[in-house]
Amino acid sequence: MRIIGAQLSPYLILSVSLILCLWNPTVLPADTDEAPPEILTNREIKAVRIEIPPKIDGKLDDVCWQKSAKTGELLQFEPQRGEPATQSTTIYLAYDANNLYVAFECFKTDMGNLAANLTRRDSFFFSDDHVEVLIDTFLDGRNCYAFALNPLGTQTDRRLINEGANRRTGQSRIGTAISWDCDWQGQAAIGTDSWTAEFAIPFAELRFSKGTDIATWGINFWRNDESPAEEQTWADLGDRQYAVSEFGQLTDLPIAGLVTKRPTKFKPYGTLRPQRLQPADGETSTALKPDAGLDIRYPIGDFTLDLTLNPDFAQIEADPDLVNLTDIPLRFPEKRPFFLEGNELFQMPLDLFYSRKVEALLGGGKVIGKFSKYNLAFVGAVAGPENPDQEIETGELPLANYNYSVFRLQREVGKTSSIGFLGVNKQRGATYDRAGGLDARIQLPAATSLNLEYAREWKAGGLDRAESTEDDLIFVQLSRRTNVFSLDAIYADIGEYFNPETGFVPRVDRRGMVIRSRYNKQYKGTLERLRGEVEYERLTNHAGELTNHRAGFSGLLGVKDFFFLLGPEWYNHIDDDDNQLYEDRTARFFVGWFPPKYVQIRNTGNFGLRNDKNIFFIRPEITIRPTAKLSFEFILQRLHEKHPDGTAWELSEWTRRFVVNYQFAQRMYARTSAEFTLEKERRVFALFAYEYRPESNLFIVYNDNRNVEGDTERIVFIKVSHLLKTDLF
Repeated sequence: MRIIGAQLSPYLILSVSLILCLWNPTVLPADTDEAPPEILTNREIKAVRIEIPPKIDGKLDDVCWQKSAKTGELLQFEPQRGEPATQSTTIYLAYDANNLYVAFECFKTDMGNLAANLTRRDSFFFSDDHVEVLIDTFLDGRNCYAFALNPLGTQTDRRLINEGANRRTGQSRIGTAISWDCDWQGQAAIGTDSWTAEFAIPFAELRFSKGTDIATWGINFWRNDESPAEEQTWADLGDRQYAVSEFGQLTDLPIAGLVTKRPTKFKPYGTLRPQRLQPADGETSTALKPDAGLDIRYPIGDFTLDLTLNPDFAQIEADPDLVNLTDIPLRFPEKRPFFLEGNELFQMPLDLFYSRKVEALLGGGKVIGKFSKYNLAFVGAVAGPENPDQEIETGELPLANYNYSVFRLQREVGKTSSIGFLGVNKQRGATYDRAGGLDARIQLPAATSLNLEYAREWKAGGLDRAESTEDDLIFVQLSRRTNVFSLDAIYADIGEYFNPETGFVPRVDRRGMVIRSRYNKQYKGTLERLRGEVEYERLTNHAGELTNHRAGFSGLLGVKDFFFLLGPEWYNHIDDDDNQLYEDRTARFFVGWFPPKYVQIRNTGNFGLRNDKNIFFIRPEITIRPTAKLSFEFILQRLHEKHPDGTAWELSEWTRRFVVNYQFAQRMYARTSAEFTLEKERRVFALFAYEYRPESNLFIVYNDNRNVEGDTERIVFIKVSHLLKTDLF
């Protein structure tokens, strides 16, 4: 175990400080005043009640829209911040006892360049025209719900916390914002000189304070107009897209007359799984396995209790095979419904709970909610053995289930600051892995924040642990995040034995700093985007040896629909597996073409010297959309390696991936993917999904998998789930 000795003092000071902040938040800066935040804006829209609701078909021909509140006059967020939008938009807002209704009328002189491609719910509208309504129901100036539609009526919903701290951050590390889902209606229609969109958002799906008769909510309206490359906003947000504290106001909303009661939801399901196993050198066997399970959601005021019994997630496609050219493991997004709701509350600078580490889930329960300024979440789960098919050798522990428990308490302080505690335990008998940590986010002037974390881990039991161990981490980050300029300065000290089995801590036994900076600007005209990034890293282990020393930069240029990136990097590092020092000299590149319709082409690559080998990696991708409902994707991934004294390239990895998507309707689609590797591995996945009524689904899945040994498995999976609602409880 690492002897922290002289290091104890700063750890103790930080942990005591965070405990004092959680108990008495007045020790934080002036930003943490307990008074409700004052929203400094002159944008306001009054709620107007209607008696006959609109038909949500995307067309604004209902009489109620003529009686609703109206606004418009959007401002450019990019590229000419604060200037009026070049195309006009009219926004309508109304409500009845059940729903908040919002409509957009988006005028466009060049309708032929309307960008509308994505048809799958919760798509990331990177290059589609779209509109979005964002609602801060607690008027806390930090958190909001977001609902978006593109011209095809594709729905996306998110829950953003701490002014977008949990938003999506990349393909291999997807934020938890988009994982939130609720039952709302949305549709769009395309006209001759404009496209229109309608939203119906149930009040029962939102959380908000019931303590006042007439409520004021924060609200903002957003439009992305792709052909002139304009992002437009109703409220003046400054230079931060998710500045909830700068939202406008929705006023005169009578809470007493709204239907806010949430019913208890029962969602039983049944599955049928014909399975065929064909070993490479054995007899073929077949099996038919029926199964059943149940999901329950029970509302308790502003809290929600979720229970799952014998869940089955076979309808979820496996993660794609990705080549990782870094010494940091890839972080894949959570896809399982049980873990999605409220997942953002477990986020910490270095996560002690990463739900993907809970494998083979057998059952679980969770409570998530908010009271006053406190966010609370608790998860308990039972999971099966992580490798149930492995053979037990003499002296090994027998296979058994693991019990998981996670507790999170977070207190909001002032406008956008927060402090919190998280504890997690993974246990099987006397073997356990426990971790607990305190974290704080302190908002400073000039869009700057200070992020702090102190955590400790305790391990005991297991044949691979000669003795019980405990160790800790400390994390300090000074961050300035705006859409144009960002700067991160990080100091971290991760103990030699600190590595929670339930968390995502990319490196162990490291101490040092990382500095990152980014400039990102959109322009109007031929040059559309200019971005530059610089990164410097210096880390040592706790023996004082330099283990990671990195310097790199990259530049991206966007010209019309073409994007080009080049990023050289110098990196000296000690490999943890062979304890050898490597001097890497590499460069990554990206070329992409993103026209409004029909096709997108991109190519990511890397070349240079890595781990004493010359490498050349390419990942070309092409997406073809002949119609709005049909798309084809082809991805080729190749990695070549050779030693410097080699005479020829040695092909080490080669993956081909084909994907076909067809959207029959908003809630009915089919998806097929096939992936092949050089080692003759094969993974074929086909899915037909139909949501025949809200939250009631039919899934038909086919899997055809072959591993490197030649063993083949073919499965047909049929799942039917049906939502039942009741107000009896």
